[in-house]
Amino acid sequence: MFTIRPVLVMILFGSFISLFSCASLQGDILASTANEEVSEEFAAVAAAVVTLDTMTDAQKLRDARALVRNLESRDIKDAVFEARLLAWSGRLFLLEGKKPEAARALRMAQTRAAGEAAVAVLESRLEQNAEKRLEYLDKFRTLADTPAVLEIERARTLEQLRRYREAVAAFDSAFPSLPDYYRTTSEESRNRAWELRSLSPDHAEQSGNLAVKTEITLGDALILIRDETVLLANTTAGSQWTAEQLYRDLNTRGIIPVDAVGTIRLQDRMTRAYAAWLLWQLTAEYRAQPALKTRYSDRIRTLPNPRSPIADVPHGSRWFDSVMGCVEWEIMNLPDGKNFFPNQPVSGISFVEMLRRVK
Repeated sequence: MFTIRPVLVMILFGSFISLFSCASLQGDILASTANEEVSEEFAAVAAAVVTLDTMTDAQKLRDARALVRNLESRDIKDAVFEARLLAWSGRLFLLEGKKPEAARALRMAQTRAAGEAAVAVLESRLEQNAEKRLEYLDKFRTLADTPAVLEIERARTLEQLRRYREAVAAFDSAFPSLPDYYRTTSEESRNRAWELRSLSPDHAEQSGNLAVKTEITLGDALILIRDETVLLANTTAGSQWTAEQLYRDLNTRGIIPVDAVGTIRLQDRMTRAYAAWLLWQLTAEYRAQPALKTRYSDRIRTLPNPRSPIADVPHGSRWFDSVMGCVEWEIMNLPDGKNFFPNQPVSGISFVEMLRRVK
């Protein structure tokens, strides 16, 4: 008896290890019934579905669903295969606007192989609360079969939470380990997070919402100036004036930009010329130095051959003094070293950065 027990123990221990190893590996490979051909088909499904994250194309959506149905028609009885297929089908249901079907697919997938990355992604997509979603992804990413896929989801969630620096880091760490279509699909979000990286998560909500806009209006600019600088302190005396109140007051004082068509309106798109005018006029008013408003025109008139040093803002332009002042004081720049591009629209974050440089 005593000579047999160690052998039995070793056999039982070996069986346990074998079972444990199979369970731990099933997230990394399909069972033998799911052959290499099916793995390639899964790759095609992934490429089709991920690409749809940033586009609305009914035909491509139908094509992706057809790929899923083709796999569903296979007679493959394997828990990992079924979980993965249900997860991708659930992603498609979300894109199709069928959230209940997506939730049902998730529940079924979790009963088969809850540890699959595709299942985790679907669960995170169904979680509406970004903080809870990030907490879940943080716990799961070290256990996932393909952690880079989870890192992309973390990056998307971090961007939503305005943790832009962390979002950039997550995107950049994930891209090298994933197929190119992930980079193609997420690169715009990554670059946007990079542009917004100077914003902190606790940035004022209204200003934060305006800062992420790709183009701002005059009304947006007035709110950002009110919240991010002291340039309007002498006007508002600490009160929270609305954009309409600010517009009426500044228009009366000649500080609202006027172009060839007339005085610009609150809803008009901000351009770099308008931004320069507004910031320079307000700087002169706040510093009680009205001479700043014509400082550069007055100087250049004394020269024997007056000529603007900025190629696309000539001497005599209505924007000349404001542009010269903003460039010399480093509030704004010359993007290519010689041109100002006065008609170029202004994004929220670029305007915030200008405001941070106002002296």
